Amino acid sequence: MSGWNLFLVVDAEPVELSRDGAPDTRVVLLGERRMLALPDNGYQLLLAWVAGPRRVVRTPAPVHPDQDLVDTFVNSYLVDAGAPPRPRGFAWYLDLPDGLDPADVWRAVDDGAVQGMPVDLLRVRAAVERGVRALFRNV
Repeated sequence: MSGWNLFLVVDAEPVELSRDGAPDTRVVLLGERRMLALPDNGYQLLLAWVAGPRRVVRTPAPVHPDQDLVDTFVNSYLVDAGAPPRPRGFAWYLDLPDGLDPADVWRAVDDGAVQGMPVDLLRVRAAVERGVRALFRNV
């Protein structure tokens, strides 16, 4: 993959399907696609990068007042995990296969790390790659 520019920009307002409002369980409709909203953080955007442009789309989004700080942390995480920095000004969405909910996605990409232990981003990336293969093997 050559870069984030391959990810489709959808000029549509997402229709909220989830009810709890938690950032990592937010499900929306974009057109006919049921999607998991990916908050602007390194882990979720590593998932977007690994899943690739066939399974992830983006929509224009306003820039956060602290966007420079957000960019520093998000892009540093991505680069350390072997992905390029992502462009700012977008919200990102992952296809959510039929029959799956957000918890299934997060279980599939969990690297099994113990809270409080140092993060090995290469292990995290390997877990995300395995999870994406498992989630989309029949899609």
